Amino acid sequence: MLFHVTHTHDYSTCTTHVPEKMKVFGNGITDAAKANGVTIHGRYSNRMEHTAFFILEADTFEAIDATFDAVLEFGHFEITPVIKK
Repeated sequence: MLFHVTHTHDYSTCTTHVPEKMKVFGNGITDAAKANGVTIHGRYSNRMEHTAFFILEADTFEAIDATFDAVLEFGHFEITPVIKK
């Protein structure tokens, strides 16, 4: 299944200038995706709007949930199943 993830946060939870959090949000998500069988097809951001977008592929929603477990406190995540047309 394909999923579109929109992550939003505000200035107080932004990881850009906090290296240890940026490491978790950056490489941590990539490593967690691999560990949970999730493929990241695309990852994009709009830093000025404090918004990130992901296109992911996973067999289950549980795998997506596990992938983002370490960064849940970094903001809000909307996860929408999508299909390729």
